[in-house]
Amino acid sequence: MKFSLIPCVLVGLACSPSSALVSSRWKSDSKTKTILPTAVTGDVTANFKSACSLDGSQLSAINNTAWDWWYFDAVSPDAKSNVVITFFTASATGFPFLPPPMVTQFELHSLLPNGTIFNVFIPAEEAVITTVGEGSSGDFKGANASWTGTPDLKHYKIVVNSPANGVIGTFNMRSVAPGHYPCGPVRSGENMMVAPEIGWANAVPDGIADVDFTLSGTKVAWKGVGYHDKNWSNQPFTNNVASWYWGHGRLGPYSIVWFDTLGVDGKEYVSSYVSKHDKIVVSSCDAGSIKVRPSGVNSEYPPKVSTGNPGGFTIEIDLGKEGVMNVDVKAAAVALQGLTLYTEWVGTMTGNVDGGKQMTGVASFEAFKVTV
Repeated sequence: MKFSLIPCVLVGLACSPSSALVSSRWKSDSKTKTILPTAVTGDVTANFKSACSLDGSQLSAINNTAWDWWYFDAVSPDAKSNVVITFFTASATGFPFLPPPMVTQFELHSLLPNGTIFNVFIPAEEAVITTVGEGSSGDFKGANASWTGTPDLKHYKIVVNSPANGVIGTFNMRSVAPGHYPCGPVRSGENMMVAPEIGWANAVPDGIADVDFTLSGTKVAWKGVGYHDKNWSNQPFTNNVASWYWGHGRLGPYSIVWFDTLGVDGKEYVSSYVSKHDKIVVSSCDAGSIKVRPSGVNSEYPPKVSTGNPGGFTIEIDLGKEGVMNVDVKAAAVALQGLTLYTEWVGTMTGNVDGGKQMTGVASFEAFKVTV
């Protein structure tokens, strides 16, 4: 890694891009990796310890068991539409929800305002990933899709120009919540493992997103609640995950992100994040920091492949001195369905802290269930 750890030591452990010392190094310390569309042979090393490069590639290469992605989404204010964009560098044997055989793929799906779902995968000839400071940029050549992020994680822009595949448009986002890792804030030395052998880095837990796309002739344009993160592993997804619940949303003045994973080992792994007015209230992977459970119909836990979709989720988050936040997440619409193994929703949230004032908001959330 070219980005020196010395600046992190000089400002404590924080990888603070606001430091003039760090800023002066951004240009000279940029790192570029090119990923070809076919999997390599041999072993791949995964990094799970942070080192002032949150949104960069964390795998040495992509072989037949490895997967890595850069994920972006936005939900409309009325929770009736969304746009989800993922830049994949992953094998279909490592992450079996992808179409083979290309390792480099761009995917966009959207719950359209008319209630139908648009979904397309576009193969790329290669992916060029550049990391500068904490941020990253990516160019998926041949797919005519790219993203550009600032070193301080404050702004991201996606441009897609693929009329042959029915996708033209832009996604602009300004962060309103500090980034984080599964167990703590952005700084060097943080654990990046959110579940066994699975990395996670959340560059933008909450953002103001401005989407403007034409998808097979349908206009999708609004400002909503945005988000960006990345996951990675050098082991097949199903080797370590029995089920997982993930989601994010904005509840009153609070930005919330949750992760609750049941490993193949039978253990539960969690990550909680809440911020308020651009300051972190809690970022923890402690066992008691958060509890996420399905609610309404089909609320069986742990879920199985045969379990139907729940009506929503209940979330309890320990905010420390601020008290306990209780959130009721209700599904408004299914935004993507992958057989019975995967579901993505858009929905609404209601909640309070210690039984206080009731707050409302919108959310995007998903569930994997791979245990028979």
